[in-house]
Amino acid sequence: MLLFHIDDAGRWPNLLANVRNAAAADPEQALRVIANGQSPVSLWAHGHWRREIEERISAGLCVDFCENSLRNMGLDPAARPAGSHLVLSGVIAIAQAQAAGAFYLKP
Repeated sequence: MLLFHIDDAGRWPNLLANVRNAAAADPEQALRVIANGQSPVSLWAHGHWRREIEERISAGLCVDFCENSLRNMGLDPAARPAGSHLVLSGVIAIAQAQAAGAFYLKP
């Protein structure tokens, strides 16, 4: 599994490019995104980044949002992109994924 970590709201274009490239190069590769810090705020708007994330989720991308980050920014977890999931702590989820053999990438 490739684990993409994003914690900066302005890094979604880079992350999405990396996800597109990885999916094209190896369609069978499992891909996961863990978003924490300030990054979720960009996807609570219903713009093009959110649409692409939802399309990627429909195609098999796993996207998890840190509940702590959402709470700290006052974002409603129910308003997250369709098909995404919540994790209690982004850093714990990252550590657990790495312990299970995920390859960490931070675009």
